[in-house]
Amino acid sequence: MDIDVSESGLATRVALHGRLDTLGVDQIETHLIASVVPQGRHAIVDLTNVTYVSSIGVRMLFGVASALRLRQAKLVLYAAQPLVAESLKLAITQVIPLVADETQALELLGP
Repeated sequence: MDIDVSESGLATRVALHGRLDTLGVDQIETHLIASVVPQGRHAIVDLTNVTYVSSIGVRMLFGVASALRLRQAKLVLYAAQPLVAESLKLAITQVIPLVADETQALELLGP
């Protein structure tokens, strides 16, 4: 699992590459949290290149969203492949929005 972090105006942009399974989460969780939570900025996560999400991947995303919420910031996921999107819809879209692209992700964050 690889992670790329950059600034995107209103939010910190994170692009994930690989599988969000036990090994993948172990490889990126600390870096992801350190990159987005302390700043207290909104974060958008590009899931274009994520091929699988397990329950531990869902747990990690919930944890990041919860930590950001405590800082009055949001986490928005976007561009998930169909199988990944289906897995996430079943598990997290009541808590973390999942949209089609970066533009929609930024629009959800408001002015």
